[in-house]
Amino acid sequence: MSRKFRQWVDDYQDQAWTLARYLLKDPAEAEDACQEAFVKLWRNQDRIDPERIKAWLMKVTRNVCLDRLRRRHPTEEWEEWQQPEDGAVWIQPGPLQDLQQHELGEWLKHSINGLTEPYRSLVVLRDVQQHSYEEVANVLELSLTQVKVYLHRARKQLREQLAEVRP
Repeated sequence: MSRKFRQWVDDYQDQAWTLARYLLKDPAEAEDACQEAFVKLWRNQDRIDPERIKAWLMKVTRNVCLDRLRRRHPTEEWEEWQQPEDGAVWIQPGPLQDLQQHELGEWLKHSINGLTEPYRSLVVLRDVQQHSYEEVANVLELSLTQVKVYLHRARKQLREQLAEVRP
């Protein structure tokens, strides 16, 4: 394995897996999708501008995930985030504030997963992974204006959902 390819894997595997995990909602399938994306990177590494490797890889990872979602059985429901079984209690040790932060984090994951495409990808790439607007536009093949408009709409949907759960 070439040194530069190994460096790309080290640099981008977590971001690719996070994107795949949010899109596919299944850790094992996310790993498979990432592996497929990195195989494509390996095969095409000589044809890709080194300055655009990250954007290229995120775009390919997203496309692999969308292909996997399309191949799923039409009646198959998307897996929800794991919930405790009846009688089980999730309690995080520590102050009440820590528990509330944990619950809010779980709610945000669930809410982000509830967004439709391209909103989910936009929020994950821009807000979770902190990619620049330009990188997000390249990955999703959208104009900078579209990225900003769609991201505004996605954040608005998340705010509205938050308003519903806040007392």
